Amino acid sequence: MAFSKEIQEEIYNYCNNHLADEEWYETEFFFIKDEDLRKRLVEEFKAIRFAYKLYEGIEAKGENLIFEVRNQILAYATIYEAVIEEVLKTYYSDTKEYHDLMYSCVPIPISIPTKQREELGELLEHDGKDIYTFYYGEKKKDEPKVRFDDKCLTAEKLGVIHKFLNKKSEEIDLPREIIEIYNYRNGIHLIAERRKKITYELDLSKKAYRRMRPFIDQIKDRLQADGKI
Repeated sequence: MAFSKEIQEEIYNYCNNHLADEEWYETEFFFIKDEDLRKRLVEEFKAIRFAYKLYEGIEAKGENLIFEVRNQILAYATIYEAVIEEVLKTYYSDTKEYHDLMYSCVPIPISIPTKQREELGELLEHDGKDIYTFYYGEKKKDEPKVRFDDKCLTAEKLGVIHKFLNKKSEEIDLPREIIEIYNYRNGIHLIAERRKKITYELDLSKKAYRRMRPFIDQIKDRLQADGKI
């Protein structure tokens, strides 16, 4: 059974009063050229903040608080991942750093005729094992298999994200904190929780939100410095 109209309006007013206006969201991710992705990022960010205020408003405790924290971490990690991947692909795909991220050096077999292969096997023998011919060359990685931490470290090498000092003059290692948040995101299912003995802390959820501001600012600053926006 749904809440009464009055209660619904009160809840929506309470949560929406703490959200930025539409213009802020549109300008916040203006550097994302893919319009569909930019729209999804805006929707996701708004939904995260709305849900946070909702759970804060009911003073969620116990399993409800854990549920809220897990989903905050999941949502923010998803935004970090999408933004980093899109920025690297859109603006830095012609760099050596991006090339090194997307390609690996692997053994590539050489096909030779059967007779020559048999002759080679007679000349070269190692502990009774078959001998195969190959050379080392570059091979493009499957994009879904490129690790997120490698993307973060590539962004750091390019100066897209980096360490910074907070207002207390404490050094914040932004790239590695984002990696930490993402690693927790990978554990957000019950089997992994038990296997890795993961516990979800509200502080990590808040960190995921607070690091979004320097994350976006650093990207914009680097893109401007490189003349890309």
